[in-house]
Amino acid sequence: MHEKKKITIKDIAKAAEVSETTVSRFLNAKYEYMSEETKKRIEEVVEELNYRPSNIARSLKSKRSFLIGAVIADIENPFSNMIIKGLSDQADKMGFSMMIAVSDNTPRNEQEHIQRFVDNGVDALVVNTVGNNDEYLLNLHRSGLPVILLDRAIEKDELDLVTSNGYELVSEAMDHLHSQGYAFVGYFTEEMANNSQRQKRHQAFEDKLDALGMDGETYVVDIHNLKTLQGQLEDFEQREGPKALFAANGLVLLEVLKGMKELSIADYDEIGICGFDDLAWASLIRDGITTIRQDSYGMGQEACRLTVKRVLEEKGRTSRNYVELPGELIVRGSTMRKNNQL
Repeated sequence: MHEKKKITIKDIAKAAEVSETTVSRFLNAKYEYMSEETKKRIEEVVEELNYRPSNIARSLKSKRSFLIGAVIADIENPFSNMIIKGLSDQADKMGFSMMIAVSDNTPRNEQEHIQRFVDNGVDALVVNTVGNNDEYLLNLHRSGLPVILLDRAIEKDELDLVTSNGYELVSEAMDHLHSQGYAFVGYFTEEMANNSQRQKRHQAFEDKLDALGMDGETYVVDIHNLKTLQGQLEDFEQREGPKALFAANGLVLLEVLKGMKELSIADYDEIGICGFDDLAWASLIRDGITTIRQDSYGMGQEACRLTVKRVLEEKGRTSRNYVELPGELIVRGSTMRKNNQL
């Protein structure tokens, strides 16, 4: 039985009709002087030939581990699952291995996972931070270890960040609700302290209430306490006039829908529903739930690309990278009022 021939850089160069040096630059994420056509051609050949570089040989030569440690705040949210897939898929393409840990929204867990990664010699960190670890993360960064923030920022604009345009997306959703004649909006969110994304989305909600002359209320919910949430829903239901319920993320939206079912709240013409995260079931409920779709997979990919670039760059550190991937408002029946008088 013959052993399968090991694919080499020379094989890739021949198949892609480029030099071995160009392939080497591609594998080390050095794209500065490479056309998009060449980059795409090499990537296709690498995938077609199923090329996997020898990390042992690379590590001995470069003194790198080719390991990236990623700490994710909350695995319960499907948004996080797609981020992890994006991170993992892109790391695999670039010849790196991705180590994943979940902090369960606990600062102490986040630090402990990061320290384990550092002890295992990771080349860089991707952190979907829970907050309260700003100085710890900054000290790691200042020591020379690349730290890339994912989705959530810290107070000092010093670390690279890959996120979404949450403020603009909430603003667009509020404009839509106003156009449908809703006079009151109840904004349901988890605790916002130390979470830059939740704060940014809520700020957009508040700004739009003022700009559009709408009434509104913020309900800070505990998604694990259905009884308390039901009390908040009852308060919301008693508000006069056409009203809309805005859930700040997919988990909140799911719990809100459960609470509404328990309370038999289902008048979509008088109560609109919209929320973040376009979960698979959102289009299946009644006439569909209006949601904001974020490119969570793309965010994972971009964070990995940026991380590898930081690991492999030879010159001194460049200025901070800020990448904001656009999302999309998906309008469905849950916010389309049949008796809209505007």
